[in-house]
Amino acid sequence: MEDNKVKDDWLPITSSRNAKWWYSAFHNVTAMVGAGVLSLPYAMAELGWGPGVVILILSWIITLYTLWQMVEMHEMVPGKRFDRYHELGQHAFGEKVGLW
Repeated sequence: MEDNKVKDDWLPITSSRNAKWWYSAFHNVTAMVGAGVLSLPYAMAELGWGPGVVILILSWIITLYTLWQMVEMHEMVPGKRFDRYHELGQHAFGEKVGLW
């Protein structure tokens, strides 16, 4: 328990679980809106409408699948919740490699 406390002392947040649904929605939108959205006009101009829409839908499907995997892995071990990425990484890849 003490080891986890030392590891988590630097974190600016707590696991209070007081978030509302719009916090999560805002976080998801801000995570997805970035360089990808800024380069979208250039990509569509280069690819054209047909291939551009196909690639856009394909990237949406990949993003949705990744989100689904993360939700499933959040509580994959009975009695343990992976609230932080490093916890999930350590469980999946081991104590040392999981931090990278």
